[in-house]
Amino acid sequence: MFESLIHGLFVGASALAAGLGGYVVLSSISSFVQWVYRRRRPNWVRQMEKQQHALPVLSVKQNHLGRSITLGIAMILAFKAAVTGGILVAVFLSAVGIALYVYLGSRTTSLAREQATDAVGELIAAYYSAYLVIPTVFGALTEASKTQTNAFLQSAVQRALDSFSTGKTTEEVLTQLDREVQNAYLSQFAFILRHTSESNQKEILNTLRELSNRLDQRKRLKDRSRVALALVSGTVRFLQAANGAVMALAVLAPFWWNFYSSSISHQALLMIGGAIALLGSWYFENQLTQLRERVL
Repeated sequence: MFESLIHGLFVGASALAAGLGGYVVLSSISSFVQWVYRRRRPNWVRQMEKQQHALPVLSVKQNHLGRSITLGIAMILAFKAAVTGGILVAVFLSAVGIALYVYLGSRTTSLAREQATDAVGELIAAYYSAYLVIPTVFGALTEASKTQTNAFLQSAVQRALDSFSTGKTTEEVLTQLDREVQNAYLSQFAFILRHTSESNQKEILNTLRELSNRLDQRKRLKDRSRVALALVSGTVRFLQAANGAVMALAVLAPFWWNFYSSSISHQALLMIGGAIALLGSWYFENQLTQLRERVL
């Protein structure tokens, strides 16, 4: 029995390693082909693409691999269940894997928008300093954009500056920037910039200072909330890991799987237990996400 468990774990780990290895190989080949294509393009095409560069994807740097691993593990367990007589469990695990892949993607986007808000605060602070020396909208914005480390926001600001240099009006450029970033604080910043010509420098600086102070207060509140929620968040993560381990053992361990795969009712019992655990985990995770988003 123990040897069978070890064999099942070894087969699953080998399949996962093979899948990840294939993913890395295909990604490398794709990157090489793209590199060759970019090098062989005519110079005028490259210059045109520089003028029309697209925004980078709004996402955090990690998590795509984590999502792929989660989906891969779920599919491996589903395959093992399907070939050993648990077709209902296989369908359930496949649905869970896809749902987790989508959910982790949406959570990644939420975290990326939070990072974008932090970057907007840095942009406003840099613009305030630049505006003291260069009291023009796009002159100060050009200097402020040089301090940006967030690729998404930096690219959006650069596109706005490029649009202004091609003859678009201030209103059109700021509307474009607001539409691409879709951030409440950036919308307030753009509103201030729209009315720069109607106010003197002192009034603009005071308004920018107030907005920057609100962003600083938001960041302090966010940091305090992260510390306060750390224990709850860690507990939820532990329960999620425990639920995943129990589900995996139910499929891989022969002395459990023989029971659950013996009848439709036993498979339904495993599915109901897994669904209850997943729904409970999703509920607490959703509550934590809402608490974090309140300080954005």
